[in-house]
Amino acid sequence: MKMNVRRNTGVDYILLIPFFLLVFVAIFPLFWMLVTSFKTPEEFSAIPLTVFPVNWFKGNYIKIFTDRYFPRYFLNSVVMASVVTVVAVASSTFVGYIFAKFKFPGKNIFFYAILITIMVPFESFIVPLFGFVRNMNAMNSYWGLIFPSVISSFGIFFIRQNMEQIPDALLEAAKIDGAGNYYTFFKIVVPLSISAISVLSILLFLIEWSSYLWPLLIATKREWFVLEIGLTLLQDEYFIDYGVMMAGCAVAMIPVFILFLFFRRHIMDGIAMTGIKG
Repeated sequence: MKMNVRRNTGVDYILLIPFFLLVFVAIFPLFWMLVTSFKTPEEFSAIPLTVFPVNWFKGNYIKIFTDRYFPRYFLNSVVMASVVTVVAVASSTFVGYIFAKFKFPGKNIFFYAILITIMVPFESFIVPLFGFVRNMNAMNSYWGLIFPSVISSFGIFFIRQNMEQIPDALLEAAKIDGAGNYYTFFKIVVPLSISAISVLSILLFLIEWSSYLWPLLIATKREWFVLEIGLTLLQDEYFIDYGVMMAGCAVAMIPVFILFLFFRRHIMDGIAMTGIKG
């Protein structure tokens, strides 16, 4: 049987123009950051401006890696973002499961209270948080950096909404076969929610990795600064070396890129595993 395959028309190709334009707009800042990181200050300020470096200058990367504090900034950001992501994702998965599949008095009240905290801006309760951390003598410490973010209201809401899509009949069948709550949670619910957990992990890591205001308040000593603050210190008092700053930004992208590559496979696997109907 011969199938008629529709050929692309001129209108189809015209519709591709805004697509490629949007892709260009999205990718160009990243491209410009990478090529700028290999430019000398003289070449960056030259007129006419060149797109690619005439001589690929590696001194910008050498400068940031030989900086006294830059490796410590990088370590602080990795520790803070990693710990917050692991703890917040674990707690959100557990609490989201309770809200999705258990019935208990005041369930809706507690859940609505969590929703309210999502709507309140972080800046509105930053003062009492700062006072609490200071009274706990947690200034200039990892505990002080990660404390406000170890519980994610958005994460609880996000996981709860995903787990509600899991058929109750599947969990009831597991109980009939003798599976306990912990076995059901770790062997059935978590594998079926791996897609949502992966997405949440990426989102929380990105939020903490780019955190600026809270670390700025908690860290009063330079060795406790995170990468977002440290990047602003790469500039001189009267001169901004954009090549060095762009090199620092490029290095800052490495953990995020690795995280995306790792969880990309899990997201696709999760989509395949959750292809069930209630």
